[in-house]
Amino acid sequence: MKLKGFLTSLIAGASLLTASNTTPVLAGSCENAPATGTVFKWTGPDTWKIMTTVRQPITSANERKVAFAYKKLDLKAQRELARWVEVNVKNASSLTEAEKAKFVVDANDDVTEDSLEGFEEFVDTFSSSTDALLVGMINLGDCHTLGEEVRLTKGINSENIVAAQSMKNKNFGGSTASTNDSNNLSSPTQTYRRDLNKGYSGYGNLDDF
Repeated sequence: MKLKGFLTSLIAGASLLTASNTTPVLAGSCENAPATGTVFKWTGPDTWKIMTTVRQPITSANERKVAFAYKKLDLKAQRELARWVEVNVKNASSLTEAEKAKFVVDANDDVTEDSLEGFEEFVDTFSSSTDALLVGMINLGDCHTLGEEVRLTKGINSENIVAAQSMKNKNFGGSTASTNDSNNLSSPTQTYRRDLNKGYSGYGNLDDF
């Protein structure tokens, strides 16, 4: 009886240890966030989206460290998007079809003849005025997987370009609207509450962009 009782306690203890080492299910995370990199999505006719997603590994749940990571990602996303515009829009004539196919997709995320032709139309319009693209840059979302990473996405679309240019050209008390004003034009409202104890996903409205 003593041996049986000892084995029962041992099995119960092992089960408890296994349970304590199981990774908890997070309420929010980057599981459904866009993959890192930049994509041009042709939604035509004459409509398109450009999205840049960056990430940073982070194991700490310290609020200040997470906030700092987001700030770094914000600047990184701006640089990445600006670099992408410089390389793939301003100098699009030097790209091969295979190189374009790496980042050009249609509304269904497929590389098609129509999406590649749409990109060519886009380039014809903006290759000589790439600065106009960056005026319409907005924040699209960010996320935090506890103990793993944070991600952030910025983007530009055809609708925001028109609105941003309209605001920039207006005169408010003798000054033009700033880029920060344009960044607030259609930034999606955060759908999920950021919570450092449960993880966080702020991509709930990405489809509306």
